[in-house]
Amino acid sequence: MQFSKSLVGQHLEKQGEISRRALMGFPVDSDLDQQNQTHLAQEIAALTEVTVYESPTTGLRLPIDHSFPANMLYYFLVGDYEEHDMQLIRRYVKPGDRVLELGGGVGLTGSLLGQVSGNPVSVCEPNPALHAQIERTFSANGAKLKLFKLAATADHEPARQITFYVCKEYWWSSLIATENADPVTVPTKRLSTLIAETRANTLLVDIEGYEVALFADTKSLSAIKTVMVELHTPSIGTAESARIISTLVKAGFSMVDFGGHTFVFTRPEKKEFRHMPDGRFY
Repeated sequence: MQFSKSLVGQHLEKQGEISRRALMGFPVDSDLDQQNQTHLAQEIAALTEVTVYESPTTGLRLPIDHSFPANMLYYFLVGDYEEHDMQLIRRYVKPGDRVLELGGGVGLTGSLLGQVSGNPVSVCEPNPALHAQIERTFSANGAKLKLFKLAATADHEPARQITFYVCKEYWWSSLIATENADPVTVPTKRLSTLIAETRANTLLVDIEGYEVALFADTKSLSAIKTVMVELHTPSIGTAESARIISTLVKAGFSMVDFGGHTFVFTRPEKKEFRHMPDGRFY
C-alpha cells in the first residue's frame, strides 16, 4: 500500500492545529510530521511517471513527479497547504471576478481561483523551477491559466530585470535576499502594468516579504475591489505589517477578514445614481 493512503483522515486532526497558529509564527513540524515525510519521500522517489494526488479538504488535484518535495506533498495531503487562503478564496472571490495572483506556488490556489471565478487566472511567478508545475496543476484541475514568467514589482522600481533568490524549499524564494538561496536574474513588470493588461479586479499576493515594497504606494490599485495579501509578519515585523494594513485602509479598502497570515481587504461597492427629470437622484 502506498504510504500516502495511510494519511487519509489525518487532515481532521490538523485543522485544530492550523486554527491555533499565531501571527508571529510559521508552521513547525512535529517528530511525527517528520517521520511521515520521510516515508512519503520514499514513495515519491519510486514514482516512474507523473502521479496525481487529491486534497482531502478542497478536492484539488496535484500532479507530481519523482522530484517533488516530500514536505510539500505531506502538507497538501493533511490539509495544511494554504488552507486559510483556500477558505478565504471561497468566501470572497465571486463568479466573474478577474484575478491576478502574485506568487503562483505550485498552482493550487490559482486553480481554486479559476474554479470559483470561472475565468482564466493571471499568475505572475518569477521562479523558473515552478512554471511547468503550475501549468500541470491548472490542467489537472480544469482551470484556465495565463502565466506571466516574471516578477511583479512596485511601480517605483526602475529595473526591467531584477534579482530573484531561489531557495531549495521553493516557498521561501523571494525578491528579498535570502540565505542559502541561488540568485537568478528575471524579467519584471510593474504592478500597474499587470493590472491594466489583465483587467484584474481581484488581487491575491503571496510574495515572501516583498509586500513591504509592493504596497508602499497604492495608486496602482484603483481598479482593484478585493485584495488578499499574506503578510509575512515573522519576517517583516509587526510595524511593517501594520503599515501595510493602514496604507490599504487609507486607500479606501476595509479589512474584512483574515486567516492565518492572509488578510482580506475590500472596497465598498459603488452605487450608481440616476438623475431623474424632477431633479432627484435614484
